[in-house]
Amino acid sequence: MNTIFNPDQLLKLKQRITGLSSSSKRKWGTMTVDEMLVHCKTQLQLALGEIPSAPQGSALMRTVLVKWISFSALPWPKGSMTPNEMNKDRNSFQLKDIETEKRELISYLDKVIIATGLFPHPFFGSLSRKEWGQLIYKHIDHHLQQFNR
Repeated sequence: MNTIFNPDQLLKLKQRITGLSSSSKRKWGTMTVDEMLVHCKTQLQLALGEIPSAPQGSALMRTVLVKWISFSALPWPKGSMTPNEMNKDRNSFQLKDIETEKRELISYLDKVIIATGLFPHPFFGSLSRKEWGQLIYKHIDHHLQQFNR
């Protein structure tokens, strides 16, 4: 499984983020590039406990089987559910210029890498460091693919 805790995989993810531009065209969904960057950064802020969250979704989401399926190599369906705090339609994301958003997302990746403890996920509940690393990689990868990166 890919993870942000693998230095080579993290570097490639950062390079893909850096390669985004305001002219990057999305293949699906409604988010703009800058909204997507804030959406991904918000996941990292949740992991770090900077944004509080309460459990959401079905208790089934917190089972070992659903976590295993969600973190596996199987691609996520386009338009999958997202925690309320990360949902652009439920929040007024404060958008900056795209270069700032890219730098901030990369900065938050670095913060998660050195964090000694991570907070529960709104859908999946308590996650190990390994699970968080896989989930974050898969989530950001999903959205980079959305914008052909």
